Amino acid sequence: MNNSRILITGILVLALSMMAFQSVREQAQPRTMSLVPMMRLLLDDMYTIDEGLYTHNYSMIEEGAKAIAEHPVMTEEDKKLVKTALEEDMQRFVNFDMIVHHHADSLAEAARAQKMNEVLRHYRIVQQGCVDCHSNFRTTIIEARK
Repeated sequence: MNNSRILITGILVLALSMMAFQSVREQAQPRTMSLVPMMRLLLDDMYTIDEGLYTHNYSMIEEGAKAIAEHPVMTEEDKKLVKTALEEDMQRFVNFDMIVHHHADSLAEAARAQKMNEVLRHYRIVQQGCVDCHSNFRTTIIEARK
């Protein structure tokens, strides 16, 4: 009987901790963020989706996808830096961002509906959009930061 109480107490503490962490993350996410920390946050969101995929946890997939779709925008300073660095390629950068946002929204909807084939289709597009943007612009932006 005592072991059961300890187990139940432990589960409750873990559940409450997870809920508190999620609440803090939602409250702490600023409207603007520097580019590098934002990319780290988006990477964490991709990891959340990955874990959800591997464990068939649709709510986890939805959580990661929504976080990507609703991520903070770049600070004005970083926007200026990116615009200056990319010049005529800025529209391509924006297009990649729009694709990622659109499919992250669709990914969250598919996860909510528990449609794994749709989840995977939108996930591949989000992932490819991230890789396309990085392979086309990352080096240029890094050089501009120096």
